[in-house]
Amino acid sequence: MGYKKGEEFRTAFESYVVERQIGVGGSGEVYEVRDTDGSRHAVKVLDSAKSTTARLKRFKNEIFFCSKGTHANVILVQDRGVSADGSTFYVMPLYPGTLREQMSKHIAPESVLRYFGQILDGIEAAHLLGVWHRDIKPENVLFSPSTDSLVVGDFGIAHFEEEELLTAVETRNIDRLANFLYSAPEQRVRGQKVDGKADVYALGLILNEMFTGSVPQGTMFRRISELSTSHSYLDGLVDEMLRQNPLARPSVGDVKRELIARGNEFLSLQRLDDLKRTVILDSEVDDSIIRNPVVLQSVDYHDGTFFFTLSAVPPHLWIQSFQNPRAGSWGGFLGAGPEYFSFNGDKAIVTPRSAVQPQQLVNHVKSYVDMANRLYSERVIAQHKKRVEDQREQLRRSVQEEERRRKILSDLKV
Repeated sequence: MGYKKGEEFRTAFESYVVERQIGVGGSGEVYEVRDTDGSRHAVKVLDSAKSTTARLKRFKNEIFFCSKGTHANVILVQDRGVSADGSTFYVMPLYPGTLREQMSKHIAPESVLRYFGQILDGIEAAHLLGVWHRDIKPENVLFSPSTDSLVVGDFGIAHFEEEELLTAVETRNIDRLANFLYSAPEQRVRGQKVDGKADVYALGLILNEMFTGSVPQGTMFRRISELSTSHSYLDGLVDEMLRQNPLARPSVGDVKRELIARGNEFLSLQRLDDLKRTVILDSEVDDSIIRNPVVLQSVDYHDGTFFFTLSAVPPHLWIQSFQNPRAGSWGGFLGAGPEYFSFNGDKAIVTPRSAVQPQQLVNHVKSYVDMANRLYSERVIAQHKKRVEDQREQLRRSVQEEERRRKILSDLKV
């Protein structure tokens, strides 16, 4: 390929002028470009001469996954197209550096876990969406000095739920699927199952390397405790992540839990928002009523009883919030205050204890519903926050108890 300065990549709505080549790999190249507004981006091009069916499929899946804006620590595909010579390309933000370059400058021990946590977040987000990276290495983790943050890129050989790819490090002599130095044992044997535990293995290598500057190989490799005694607990975690048997390795979530239990409060677990199919922090509340508050849709009347149809069937806590607003926040209304209502499915039902003006009752019911929405949201958020805090405290207690147990056993003489 070898695109020269001044050549263009065109898409349906934009053109990108080449400034310089900034990367080259076995199947493509990366260029720094500028758009018509002068903004700079990076373009990744798949070499048309090497575009096998398998590579095109992987490239397509990379574009599809990264176009969704899945996560702040996953590379974002901003645009895509086909060049004049028939090569497929996509456009992404321009990142000035990589984790490899940051490591070469030496990352202070107290900063390592903050950076590593960002990598964990990006990979965990991919795993939650059914995507295994399978080629994690410092060169594939991009660095933004303006935000002091890391982004996981190059999902081109990732395993996506909807497809199966060859799992060997090399499918053919010219088609390497992973970097051997960071590949897990199962990636080095043809036909072995390769899933998210291969990513955990690579992450274990990188965690140790971020502290020590060297990739663990064999036994008696340089340990984190040799560089930072305050992080000596990480040696055991690295050992677990590098276990030969993938099933014996922790998940990304397990790694996070261990780090959180050790007092790294800046880390957060993540989970999948089932309604939106997006990844959110575990501390965020995923609740359909909070997202779409209940509203009054219609009213019916029969034999002295009013039937109010709501936009959703309210959960028990919402009904409690409706019937029992805060003390002093609501006064009774002619025997038709919120405490007089019963519920059946999406119906709020009341038989006023005295004569009421119907429109006035409707107006009050709207206010009751608004109050219930507010109280429900406050209570759900408070309950969720307490649950998350309780879980973190339990993790801390578990680690303390395990350390206490080990110390007692180490002091015993039999």
